[in-house]
Amino acid sequence: MADLNNVNSRVSRGAQQVKAGLHDTREAAGHAAQQAAPGLELLARVGYVSKGVVYFTVGFLALSVALGQGGRTTDTRGALLKLQDLPGGAALLSVLAVGLVGYALWQLIRAALDPERQGVAAKGLVKRTGYLLSAGVNLTLAVFTARLAASGRAPQGGDGQAQTAGTVLNLPGGQLLLGLVGAALLGLAASQLYTAYGAKFMKRMQFSGVDGRVRDLLVKTGQVGIASRGVLMLIIGAFALVAAWNRRASETVGISQALTWLGSQPAGNVLLGVVAVGTLCYGVWCAVQARYRRIRIEDAG
Repeated sequence: MADLNNVNSRVSRGAQQVKAGLHDTREAAGHAAQQAAPGLELLARVGYVSKGVVYFTVGFLALSVALGQGGRTTDTRGALLKLQDLPGGAALLSVLAVGLVGYALWQLIRAALDPERQGVAAKGLVKRTGYLLSAGVNLTLAVFTARLAASGRAPQGGDGQAQTAGTVLNLPGGQLLLGLVGAALLGLAASQLYTAYGAKFMKRMQFSGVDGRVRDLLVKTGQVGIASRGVLMLIIGAFALVAAWNRRASETVGISQALTWLGSQPAGNVLLGVVAVGTLCYGVWCAVQARYRRIRIEDAG
């Protein structure tokens, strides 16, 4: 019995030490973030602009297709390849790469330090996990952009969505896992549509001093942009579920294929045009956030 008590005592002390260590680490990270807050905030705002430029380009190219002006739909990487062809494209891509790193850092801070007080309940943890995934996606895109700016070319890598889905399907329980990804995307789409409908994003914005009519226009831009992004996520998630059901990685789609699919439907040019304009609005809304979004870097807890 004495030995058991000693073991329990050691386990308890060990747990307390781990908890204290995690607390100290969090405190240190929060202090470091607070010291670096002005620079990190600037990077985050540049990141919103960079993200806006990329999505505005995606929307512009899709709208050109919808209006019958040629070209083809593309995704974020394809948009960056188009931007490279502009005069001063390499310099522009270098700035965008820095901005995308800044945006990734901001998402990481939102996930780790929780400055927006999402908390540790299920809903908050889901949101913070989403921020963490967003950080990874944008950091990967930043690396792609930096390589493109430095070398003038980047590996195409084939159908990235299908390759990733194929890797997932080959894992134990991969079919279920891909299905869960599809369901998560549908959940994200529903959340974005709900956010757009009720303009829930306004709690993060600070439009003090902005003329009322301008403010209303900016809010409508955000609603249209976020709703358009929700529609694209809805299509991508639905295709992921179908791919999981059929165990066919080739049936997954990304942004480019989702836009192409819209264009192939009855009245496809109208559907594509509407979502393209919405994607343009999303790009503008990202730039609006760069100016008016409340960004708090340090831990608010």
